[in-house]
Amino acid sequence: MSDIFPPRPLARDDVATLTASVAQPGFGDAVMRYIRQTADIANVGAFYVPDMSRPAPVLSIWAGDMSGYWFNRNAKAILSNKALQDDIIRRIRAAEIDGLAIERWRPSPDDPRAPIYVRDGVIERITVSSRFEGGGFLSFYLRGKNAGWLNEDEVARLSGILPLVHELIGLRHRIIGSEAFHYSLESRVSALKERGVGHFGSLSPREAEVCDMVLKGISVAGTALALGISDNSVRTLRRRAYAKLGVTSAMQIAALVLNDMV
Repeated sequence: MSDIFPPRPLARDDVATLTASVAQPGFGDAVMRYIRQTADIANVGAFYVPDMSRPAPVLSIWAGDMSGYWFNRNAKAILSNKALQDDIIRRIRAAEIDGLAIERWRPSPDDPRAPIYVRDGVIERITVSSRFEGGGFLSFYLRGKNAGWLNEDEVARLSGILPLVHELIGLRHRIIGSEAFHYSLESRVSALKERGVGHFGSLSPREAEVCDMVLKGISVAGTALALGISDNSVRTLRRRAYAKLGVTSAMQIAALVLNDMV
């Protein structure tokens, strides 16, 4: 029996192209290209909260005109401010479970973010927030002052496409993890373990590998897939490594690594 249709190449549409890039290094740039077909947006980023019962936002992704260095620095300044952390959590909690909340926002002159916005030429943003069982995240889309205020048509068009972008950013975080750790740290725990530096020398090779994944922001599921082990094994290895290092979080491991690098 012959094929009914002969094989022929088909071009991906914009949504398929964006979706296909979720796990790729160029995802942030793909997001920017997709959004800029609708409106002039300078930067995109997202704060992810894995556990809303003990909320500690992390920067999940960034892309756009602002360099990674400045974007990461701004995020650290925001996350070091308790009131601004609480604002992120409040916006996430405003979303229904398995729903979305979208907002347009401009900083008031007395807002702690106002000097950052002025310095980096940002005048307003749109945020999309969502919650799921246990956690949630907020994606934000910054408008540069050179483009002027968003008009109502742009806001309407963005409201139509940003829910998809938001969900794909969340999917990427669950697959890849936070890019904040990719930016500053590489596979350093294994190197410190091999050199026998401090408590790192007490780690097993597998425990060190899992810590490397933690520093890269890779999730339990992503680590299990990369190492070919079960999720429960990853959790056990993390627990043992944390106990040996005397830490309780990825940020504490990062601090140890940075302190012990020579």
